[in-house]
Amino acid sequence: MALQNDPIFVRPARAVQAFGVHRSTLYRWAKDGHIKIYKRGGATFVKVSEVTKFIMGLGD
Repeated sequence: MALQNDPIFVRPARAVQAFGVHRSTLYRWAKDGHIKIYKRGGATFVKVSEVTKFIMGLGD
């Protein structure tokens, strides 16, 4: 269950810190279709729940 202050989307740099994976790993997962990279203007984001589910083996 998500808490009120938990972010839905984070920048890749924050995801790297939060999940302990390398930036290139996030982009490889996106290239392989495991997670999606979201763009808003010039900013790039990943969805926290997608990354969490993939890491926990629940994704795809």
